[in-house]
Amino acid sequence: MKTKISISVITSLILLSINFWSAQALQISWSNLTIVNTSNELKITRWNIFNFFADYYSWQIPESYKYIKVNYLDIDSWTELEESLQKLIYLDLIENPLKSFEKNNELSAWAFYRLSEKILWIKVEDIETEEALQNRNTDNNDIQIMTNFLWEQTIEIETKSTNSEVKQKIAILKDIYDTIISKHYNKDNFDEWEILDSAINWITDWVDDKYTVYFPPVESESFHDSLSWDYEWIWSYVDMEKPGFVRIVSPIPWSPSEKAGLKWGDLVIKVDWKEIGENNSLREVITWIKWPAWSTVILTVDREWKIFDIEVTRERIIITDIEAEVLNTTTYYIHIKSFWEHVAKDFKETITEISNDKNINKVIIDLRNNWWGYLTEVAEMLSYFVEKWETTAVVKYHDSEKTFTSRWYDLVDFSKYDLVILQNSWTASASEILIWTLRDYYPDLELIWEKTYWKWSVQIMKNYRDGSLLKYTIAKWFTWLTETWIDQIWIEPTIKVIFDLDNYRKNWFDNQLDKAKFID
Repeated sequence: MKTKISISVITSLILLSINFWSAQALQISWSNLTIVNTSNELKITRWNIFNFFADYYSWQIPESYKYIKVNYLDIDSWTELEESLQKLIYLDLIENPLKSFEKNNELSAWAFYRLSEKILWIKVEDIETEEALQNRNTDNNDIQIMTNFLWEQTIEIETKSTNSEVKQKIAILKDIYDTIISKHYNKDNFDEWEILDSAINWITDWVDDKYTVYFPPVESESFHDSLSWDYEWIWSYVDMEKPGFVRIVSPIPWSPSEKAGLKWGDLVIKVDWKEIGENNSLREVITWIKWPAWSTVILTVDREWKIFDIEVTRERIIITDIEAEVLNTTTYYIHIKSFWEHVAKDFKETITEISNDKNINKVIIDLRNNWWGYLTEVAEMLSYFVEKWETTAVVKYHDSEKTFTSRWYDLVDFSKYDLVILQNSWTASASEILIWTLRDYYPDLELIWEKTYWKWSVQIMKNYRDGSLLKYTIAKWFTWLTETWIDQIWIEPTIKVIFDLDNYRKNWFDNQLDKAKFID
């Protein structure tokens, strides 16, 4: 057991320092491995195997995994096996069905290597034929193969990491970590996961860029969950700025969140009177808020230092990235909710309808609360507005730059239409790129409501084999006309119309959209 723990610690430091592991499954040639232990005297049960898997992840799981209820019928409480299953369920590496776990049964070698591929992200090759593996049970030899591989890879990377002064510093960092957790007087009170998590977060905080964020495995899954619409809940974008701070980023229009009165920027401090603390992950908090439809949840929010409760009724809603309709005989309304995948394709279908309707002379594009999206989708959509080969934006990286030009999809000549944009303080990033470029090419463009969020930097996401994720800034956008970086410079509206929230809640009357319809 001590050997496996040291492997976990070393591997975690390598994850921290040189990003060896990636989300790509590892390809292993087993023929090159030395088999140390060939004894098959001990029976290897499902109990032993899942304890082995869970031990590998023990350093990176927050204490909140202990709140997971194991549904398997034959698992005793307060046992090592229950704790192991809680960890693996928490990381979403195994299911949690209501059935027998069969803990004392053996597992075929074939099933063991398939599970290793799924849980440890290690793909087996050249060990035995599938038939041979299926015809025998997992033994000590199989466990040792897996342990040897993890150890040998760790030693190899550790050696490489001493080839420069920077990597020597990394080696010092590792030694300090090992010394503190093994020899410090208070070492029994230390939590390895918390130390490593704090170290990683310190590095991301040090770059002084709020868009560079590290998500541990569970928070990483929650980050992706917050971008999907595959469950029943209050329908609002949420974010965990730092441990314990869950903020409403943007209520979805017409959603339960908006109906109940949640606003952009509300800090959620309690869910059904359960306080959100530093040890609660974003996934946990989302789980508190989710399910089932038509039930209610009470959120205690902090809004500009005023604390009060808001009751929200959960719903199941199908959310689309683009919605469009003819508001009257001459006005076409396009609501772009995000610049997620395939938005440009959906936009093409929308403007095809405009081109076929000869009565339309005004197009309203609603970008309120649209705060994120893919750079490529925006660039593609701008090709419907800007003539071929004209520059739409410039993206500058650390040591290079890329100029985006229009490919000119000649479906609609927007210069013949009155263009109106609806924007607010949560109109950000991809939306700002679209607005600024349209304003450069269409000087008569009308912008309604309030100044935008001012985010003109580009982030990408890097996934790690343990399920964690790093979102970091890789580039910055510049305007095509002046090549001026406008990050932290708002796009001011040409017409300021304060949103009448009370009228919207009571009568579903959108006074800003109504203003846009009647602008000459």
